[in-house]
Amino acid sequence: MTVFQVVLLACTMAALVSILLKTSYIAVPILLLLVVVLQVVVLVRSVQAHVQALEEFFAAVNYEDFTRRFVEDDLDAELKDAFNKVIERFQDARADRDMQAGYLDTVIRHVPVPFMAARDDGKLSLVNAPARRLTGLPGLAHMEDLRVLDDTLPERLAAIGPGKQRLLQTSIRGLPAELRVSVSQIRMRGAIERLYSIENLSGELSARESSAWRNLIRVLTHEIMNTLTPITSLAQTTVDMLDDSVELGSEGADIREAVATIGRRGEGLIRFIAGYREMLKVPEPKAENFAIRPALEAVAALLQSTLANTELNITVTPATLEVYADRHLFDQVLINLVKNAAESIGAPGGGEIRLAARLDYGRVLIDVTDNGGGIAAEDFDQVFIPFFTTKREGSGIGLSFCREIMAAHGGEITLDSSRDGTTARLVFP
Repeated sequence: MTVFQVVLLACTMAALVSILLKTSYIAVPILLLLVVVLQVVVLVRSVQAHVQALEEFFAAVNYEDFTRRFVEDDLDAELKDAFNKVIERFQDARADRDMQAGYLDTVIRHVPVPFMAARDDGKLSLVNAPARRLTGLPGLAHMEDLRVLDDTLPERLAAIGPGKQRLLQTSIRGLPAELRVSVSQIRMRGAIERLYSIENLSGELSARESSAWRNLIRVLTHEIMNTLTPITSLAQTTVDMLDDSVELGSEGADIREAVATIGRRGEGLIRFIAGYREMLKVPEPKAENFAIRPALEAVAALLQSTLANTELNITVTPATLEVYADRHLFDQVLINLVKNAAESIGAPGGGEIRLAARLDYGRVLIDVTDNGGGIAAEDFDQVFIPFFTTKREGSGIGLSFCREIMAAHGGEITLDSSRDGTTARLVFP
């Protein structure tokens, strides 16, 4: 359209010049001059409309306003169609981009692995729900916020290079944790961001350690049973043969008594190993929701004689707090821990045991705290090892059995000890 207007204007101006050169009449040149002026005005308006349309088109692209449609009559049909098609392409591209971004954001926020994306200034552009659950910081928005967990954690995370992976030992919400952190680097809108993928290996390592001990004990008990059974049988056979003898004499009687003692001791060991092996088979938890306070009060009532001279305080926040667990196994764990706490206090009088339960960002924490002398530093790392005990008449299976029960519930048990006492913490998911 604009090209046609320019050609028509040129033709009109050529005709005007030709008439001016060939004739002395004024009317016709004046008429042609008015036509030229009119054509110039129309052409200027058309050019202005096209320039304005271009400005609006580039502004729409710049501000990503792809709702604009060009329908002005002053524009060429081909130009209007071209602008509208480009706008539609941009609109489709943005819709695809938004859909992909929304899909990626949904995936990152719902995968079970904690993710964080940090900018150069430390601000977090992305923190998914598992990362907030892991840290227990619902308002996590900056790397500096992690100092409430570990004062050196922001620097230790920043020291991990892109494409690298590192194990970090730290503490999260009062629980020791071993984190496997993977770092990658991405460019978002011209800025470089660091993407942190964090895995808490503490539960996995405890489960593997427990599994290793179970396998070892299973092999040992099997071999011991295989050895003791023929020895016991042979001892009983020897006793029967000696009983059938007519005259044993004093020396023969001593031999019979010694062999009989070996047989009895062997049978006792077989029964002990069989019982221990059965006890290590933690039954599948039959979990149900139940109130924690009545359960703690029931354990306290059951151990009333053991705690006769010990002050026992129970705190549950909120008071109606419930836990999803096997009630029988729950009681067994609490009984073991409370008895351990009472034995740690030792001499009657002046002792205190505190049972505290609370909700911690979706987890139920139950602390059993005593004011005894604590656990010796050289023994602390061995308390969960089966058969390890510091008590004269202890079997060394209580804490290891408690850990098996907690692992069966998908939780964990931790210990914190000092000269002022010991705290055993149960963590239920």
